[in-house]
Amino acid sequence: MKRIKSIGYGICLLFAMSLFLSEKFENNVLIPLLLVLFLISVISHKNRENTFVFKEKKISVAVLLLALTPFVIAFLDGGLHSRLDNYNFKYLSFFPLIYFLDEDKKIFNFMKALLIGGTITLMLAMFNFIKNFNAWAHPAGFDYPRVTAILTVQDFANIMCIILLFLLSFIFFYKNSDEKKNRIIKIVLIILALLVTFIVVVNRSKMVYISLLPTIFYLVFKKNKKYVVALVIACVCGFFLLPTSISSRLKYIVDYKKDPSSNLRVIFWETGVAAFEKKPIYGWKSLERKEFNLDHYKKTGTMDYVNQYFLSGPNIRPQHYVASHNSYLQYLLDYGILGFAFFIFLFVEIAIIFFKTQFSKSKKNLDSKILAFELATKVSLVAWLIQGMTDDNLNDKHMILTLTILIVFMCYLYQKWEILKNNKK
Repeated sequence: MKRIKSIGYGICLLFAMSLFLSEKFENNVLIPLLLVLFLISVISHKNRENTFVFKEKKISVAVLLLALTPFVIAFLDGGLHSRLDNYNFKYLSFFPLIYFLDEDKKIFNFMKALLIGGTITLMLAMFNFIKNFNAWAHPAGFDYPRVTAILTVQDFANIMCIILLFLLSFIFFYKNSDEKKNRIIKIVLIILALLVTFIVVVNRSKMVYISLLPTIFYLVFKKNKKYVVALVIACVCGFFLLPTSISSRLKYIVDYKKDPSSNLRVIFWETGVAAFEKKPIYGWKSLERKEFNLDHYKKTGTMDYVNQYFLSGPNIRPQHYVASHNSYLQYLLDYGILGFAFFIFLFVEIAIIFFKTQFSKSKKNLDSKILAFELATKVSLVAWLIQGMTDDNLNDKHMILTLTILIVFMCYLYQKWEILKNNKK
């Protein structure tokens, strides 16, 4: 039993690093292996009713339903391949992660493994940025080259945003009892935060900028309210110091009609709403929605615009024809109200433990590491939800795994909070 848990824990660490480094290894080896070890361990576990999976049945059931119902809906409405990009089975990794990462040392080593994988990807992205600097610095028209390594440009930006929030939270709130060690840790974290900030800025993802604003302001507010004004001034001054290759793109957040990337999203959202009104209950088959979308573009006079800026070039895939660039609208279109209801079910359960867990308000002397962990997890969940407003995160394998990991973190914190409350009584 202990041997299986040790092996499972070790594979969890590999899982963390492979999120950045090897999708095939994670998908084809690590996730199936973790699930098998989890099932064997749970079956042979005498006190399994005391584990989180069995104690918090609502969350466990919500995750299970979210993972399985899209397959059921697709199977009953045209077959398993009637929808594109169904990666919901990856939510099942929640169960072995929350089971094997059952103590502080394990959960923080898992975070370190994530940081190692993220740092390797970050260094490769820095190399790519330097190598392709001329193309990046001189965008042609509306074609703004982005920066990434291994991951797609938007997944890279979204995940680096979350890494930055974790780094900032630990810089602000973590304090090691050994002053020398604390100084070294803070220096390392600050260097990494500066590198991640740089790569996030040069990646030029408008929605990542937007998701960082409220979350970083919240962290600064929790640290010291007086620093908020200083941050506002720093942001305003920083904007005017940005190179025009970045600031020229930022203005399109407001003046969206002049930017194809932004204006296309509005077109896709309007088309998606029209499609949802036609089939609200169980969603659309991808081929049928492709035909609907093309027909809608023709009716609204946007066909030429969409063809020119989106449906042209050598890398067009079937997904481009049904993309809505909004996670929640896309999920509604794929699985209808029936499927989306299970996402809402999980969201409500996570929101409950999100607001119940309040280490920051506890008067008891707590490990600063837990406080930093709590705030980092909460602002990262908020950032993930904001990012989903212009990206298809619920149909994206890396972003689904990122959400699953954040849910595991939130559930782990909730367990610790419940223990703390019970010890007070």
